[in-house]
Amino acid sequence: MKKITLSFLSLLFVGATFASDLTFLVTNTITGLFTGSVDLSVSGGVPGFTYSWTGPSGFTATTEDISGLEYGNYTVTVTDQYCGVAVFTVLVDNDVASSIDENNLNPISVFPNPASGNVNLVSGKPLSDATFKMVNLAGQVVLEKKEIAGSSFVFDVSEQAAGIYFIEINNEGNISRTRFVKD
Repeated sequence: MKKITLSFLSLLFVGATFASDLTFLVTNTITGLFTGSVDLSVSGGVPGFTYSWTGPSGFTATTEDISGLEYGNYTVTVTDQYCGVAVFTVLVDNDVASSIDENNLNPISVFPNPASGNVNLVSGKPLSDATFKMVNLAGQVVLEKKEIAGSSFVFDVSEQAAGIYFIEINNEGNISRTRFVKD
């Protein structure tokens, strides 16, 4: 009986270790519209996952990915085949217009977002002699790279404090900005 109990406990602990293996890509919603989405990826645990999402205004879903979302926090409980459970909360934020005049002719994507190490930036148009800036909420430039070219690059945020930042690309006078969360 002792051997069976230890094997069962081992299975429970193996299934419970995949909580850190959840990654997601969030597309924020436009204020007043239900345009947000979450693309969830699961690794670790034992396949045969079930999903249980809850969110604002009574939102529920049982799919891996969710869309048509309004602003707010969405919590997913992922359960693997052996009842290992991971719970994660994701913020779908508003893309709020600001008083900053932006010529966003070049949309940029930053992922993963939030992140704590290396981050990918993908530009909708190829960059030529562009400047990259990471700016904190106090308006201070905390990371800057000049003379970047191409349509994607990787930057390291591991030494930055946790918080909300703005990523800005200035490509030949066309400025694109997006929000980034460092965790």
